[in-house]
Amino acid sequence: MAKANPSRYLPYVDGLRGVAILLVVLSHAGLEKIIPGKLGVTLFFFISGYLITSLLLEEKEKDGHIHLSHFYLRRFFRLYPALLVMILLSVAATTLLQCSLTLHDITGALLYYTNYYIGWYRVPVEDCSRILDILWSLSVEEHFYLLYPFLFSICMQRIDQQQLRRFIIIVLALCMAALAFRWQIYTSIKGAENIAGRIYFSSHTRMDSILWGCLCALVIKYHKVFFQWLQQRTVCIMGCLLILCSLLIPYFLYKQLFQFTTQGIGIFLILPFLQTNTHTWLVRALTHPWLIFIGKISYSLYLFHWVAAKITSQWFPSYALQWQCCFWLMVIILTLSSYYLVEKPFVALRKKFGSQIK
Repeated sequence: MAKANPSRYLPYVDGLRGVAILLVVLSHAGLEKIIPGKLGVTLFFFISGYLITSLLLEEKEKDGHIHLSHFYLRRFFRLYPALLVMILLSVAATTLLQCSLTLHDITGALLYYTNYYIGWYRVPVEDCSRILDILWSLSVEEHFYLLYPFLFSICMQRIDQQQLRRFIIIVLALCMAALAFRWQIYTSIKGAENIAGRIYFSSHTRMDSILWGCLCALVIKYHKVFFQWLQQRTVCIMGCLLILCSLLIPYFLYKQLFQFTTQGIGIFLILPFLQTNTHTWLVRALTHPWLIFIGKISYSLYLFHWVAAKITSQWFPSYALQWQCCFWLMVIILTLSSYYLVEKPFVALRKKFGSQIK
């Protein structure tokens, strides 16, 4: 077993976050035909899995066990302050704009079941009533975070080769299970729109996007031979080609069943190269100060760009010049206000419970 590297801040991870959020925001700003916003969400999921597993492994090595209460308190102080502000602002905005926002929309946002609510139960609504729909991805992540640390604690009683191999097999099996869930929905649900919505939004069909990140962290930290193979430039190019193919293949069956798997494997093949080839042009681009800053504010940017888009669309024709000016101005004001006035004050509390935020 390879000796684990000490934990350290990796600027390119914030850079990847910056890339992910830019893909999402630009696609929602009218460029969805040329900007793959859904790839940005998948990249967010992958990074989450990679970071959570890296932190759990480090804590297990350092303390011999996982402080689950500290983990969930860190998650609470990371997500809930900005989330509450976003929900309150959304309720106020829809009230002033005379849009309908149901109790289920609000409770789904607060209790993290937005993804199943909008994917499986809600009937079509007007655009401004979808102001909380962006929280579907947070629901997926939180469902994962509720279960994964327990699974990790049970399966990794100690960090040795046998338990590591067993846990990797479990993670791979869960990736295959997500693929099987997608197949079950594809073959049992009628209507392309229902199929696409339920597969795209559901936690049990999207968990593999996070799990590929978990697997990547396990391999980088402990599987020396495989990690050395993953550091090659040709492997990174293979990963880029897989992602490119995932965007170009047009078939509905592929998009619903295999696209997320292809993208997960593609990112899995790229990230180890970034960690060990820090002087390449790609890493230099990902560690540009502005991209790192965008990555750091990505949570607030993710929440409030959607609010800005839904409000602005009530005032101007979507994506027109007036829309763009108002949208970007609101995005900047809301995002920076949330980051500096809401997120930053809770950093000390998160550090108290073991956060290593920089």
